[in-house]
Amino acid sequence: MNIEIANRLVQLRKKNQLSQEALAEKLGISRQAVSKWERAEASPDTDNLIMLARLYNISLDELLRIEEEANGTAAEALVAANAAEEPVMIIEEPRKIDYGFLRHFPIAAVTAAAYVILGAFWNLWHPGWLLLFLPPIWQSAFIALEKRDPIRFAYPVLAALIYLCAGLFAGLWHPGWIIFLTIPFYYPLAKYFKRLYRAQKSELDGILRGTRQE
Repeated sequence: MNIEIANRLVQLRKKNQLSQEALAEKLGISRQAVSKWERAEASPDTDNLIMLARLYNISLDELLRIEEEANGTAAEALVAANAAEEPVMIIEEPRKIDYGFLRHFPIAAVTAAAYVILGAFWNLWHPGWLLLFLPPIWQSAFIALEKRDPIRFAYPVLAALIYLCAGLFAGLWHPGWIIFLTIPFYYPLAKYFKRLYRAQKSELDGILRGTRQE
């Protein structure tokens, strides 16, 4: 990674009053990964660059800007660095995580078996039936992760499970029903963040394509 970009990552982190540990936790990565970025030993992938830009509330172009360069865009700065035979940030395409094994895990069979065991040995037919809500939640969660599409998540089923658990175990039938009022807001918000992610990814891809063409 270009040392100037590494220094900029350090400055942005400190400006936002984040330790390496705190930043790593927000990004879902290890502190060592953050440390390597800031020592110019490794580069963030596309997804992490998008998350960093969103976290620091700046554009991707600002995030990748090299301060010393006369040109203002990240693509131009990277090309200029390459022409000067300086180390250039090499951004690898994000590796898609395969959730296939977890998505196809026989969760329905496992929960059904657990329900029968709870009922037969401990007479917990009620509220053991709540376990039957888990298969659609489990499967839709991993489909949403695999497709990077939160709209595919069965949020209404999760809301129903939360409501029933609050009512049965804590007696919060009221105001627990309020959880259902969040359902109409979930999908518009999911669509908004999905569009935002795609727009930022498209912007970064455009920067990278421009750099490669040069």
